[in-house]
Amino acid sequence: MRFASPLIPAVFLRREKRFLAEVELADGRRGWVHVPNSGALTGCLSPGLEILLTREARPGRKTGHTWRFSRIPGDGWTCIDTLVPNRLVAQALRGAGLPGLPPLLSLKAEVALPPGGRLDFVADAGDRLIFLEIKSVTWVEDGVALFPDGVTSRGRRHLEHLQALVRQGHEAWQVFLVQRQDATRFRPAVQVDSDYARELARAYQRGVNIAVFQEKITPPEITLAESLPFDLIF
Repeated sequence: MRFASPLIPAVFLRREKRFLAEVELADGRRGWVHVPNSGALTGCLSPGLEILLTREARPGRKTGHTWRFSRIPGDGWTCIDTLVPNRLVAQALRGAGLPGLPPLLSLKAEVALPPGGRLDFVADAGDRLIFLEIKSVTWVEDGVALFPDGVTSRGRRHLEHLQALVRQGHEAWQVFLVQRQDATRFRPAVQVDSDYARELARAYQRGVNIAVFQEKITPPEITLAESLPFDLIF
């Protein structure tokens, strides 16, 4: 996928609440931008960090720009937009597919589950339904991609939904997309949310498939790159 709007360089100053950040533009003006990520953004919030924005002109918006990319060590970039992984997965599933998944007859996004649950995708493989939940990963330490960067009861509920679907005879996948290129493997962040780490291992033992993919990021373009190995906390 590719951001159609021109990218605007800026410098990150500080974050206010979850969805606002103060930045300094190239001409020295300061202003507030939308942060399309409710997570802690560990490693992406250092004051003075080089970032890239897109201009937003939709009526009713409180901010005129959205933060899309952050510079990371080694002259690379990370995309902080949590909607990007879902778009990439949808493109892949409607095209050549993802490793480990069969050809699909159809794909539906934002699937409601009783009682009140929701997952990102359900796909019809002809002989079975395949349910997928996608998670964005932007935190990397010493080459290890880590998720979550904050306690996530919602993430645990998604894993519980996936396990319930496996018990019903469906196929279920938890997919992690690492939105940067300096990771060599993935691991749940037990130091942040040990309950999530244990639930992920439990889901895997009970038949939920896990896949980790890395993005290739060359702003403004983002593509799926290679799969990454993962370690679980049992």
